[in-house]
Amino acid sequence: MLPWHYLCVLILLFSSVVTIKAEEENGRWKERMEEEMKRILEIVEKQTKVIRRQDSEIAALKNRIDTLEDRAPSKAKEETQSGQQTSIKRTKPKANQFIDTLKDNHSPPKGVQRRFLDGSPGHQTPVAFYAYISKDFTHVGDNHMFVFDTIVTNSGHAYNNYSGVFTASSSGLYAFAYSIAVAGHHISGDTDSQYGEISVQLVRNATPYGSIAADTERASDDEMATGFAILYLDAGDIVKVTAKGQGQGSFLSSRYEHWSFSGFKIQ
Repeated sequence: MLPWHYLCVLILLFSSVVTIKAEEENGRWKERMEEEMKRILEIVEKQTKVIRRQDSEIAALKNRIDTLEDRAPSKAKEETQSGQQTSIKRTKPKANQFIDTLKDNHSPPKGVQRRFLDGSPGHQTPVAFYAYISKDFTHVGDNHMFVFDTIVTNSGHAYNNYSGVFTASSSGLYAFAYSIAVAGHHISGDTDSQYGEISVQLVRNATPYGSIAADTERASDDEMATGFAILYLDAGDIVKVTAKGQGQGSFLSSRYEHWSFSGFKIQ
């Protein structure tokens, strides 16, 4: 075999290794994102249980204080008029002081406001969602809006799996992630002679705020890409994933890869 034949073989081997590593990295990044979102939801649930328990304890203590205050006047009737006035003056400030102490212990430190993932102080329903497209597809036109039909998580019900649109229920800071996959083969119904290639964008209302692309030029050479963005949204703003232009070839979203769209409210 001629030397340049050896060189060609080495180049092909190196390209295969790089492609495999890239696919592994994309898979691991996606798994880390899903694990992080699950961890955040677990933290929120634990925090909610603690706050509910503390609210119950404060309500019980206040009932006890009200009972003591009701008993104080009847006991004071047995004392002289001056003694009665003194007793009332001493009892009420102590009771109020005790309530204030409970409130201070229950409240966050000065300058810190308790917030949940939906951004509302004291609200107990976090806003977070994760959805994916359930099957492989082809034929994507200009400005096509993708509908991620299968919901895994939709806390707060802000994502619509029929329209593919996320709607902010309140103003605040939000985080979004979106993933795509193109095929190095042709699925049923694909009449394009080219292999998978597409560019998509994350759109707030009508303005793009991020884009990713995936392209494969060889048979069996599937490709993936993932984008991440942090956006400030006003209540009623919508966020969606659309095609920047016409796609070519086939797109994978079934057994090994998924087109996915996810997000949550930071504060």
